[in-house]
Amino acid sequence: MPKIRDLLVSVSVETVPGRRTCHRRRTHKIHPGSVCLVVRDRVSGGYKNYCPECAGPILQEAVAKVAVLRRGLRLE
Repeated sequence: MPKIRDLLVSVSVETVPGRRTCHRRRTHKIHPGSVCLVVRDRVSGGYKNYCPECAGPILQEAVAKVAVLRRGLRLE
């Protein structure tokens, strides 16, 4: 059986070793030892960090988009 494709290959949650800045709201700082959502751009090799507060709406939108795909395929 073929391997199932991972659609979330460029998204992860990381515990930050050093201070980072949230990409959505530059005033939000991500402090060492806290977690953040990291979205990597596989083409450029860059990445964007999002604090938990800003990551919540991003993940909610992703869940909604997956629900639309599931309905389109009549899986729901």
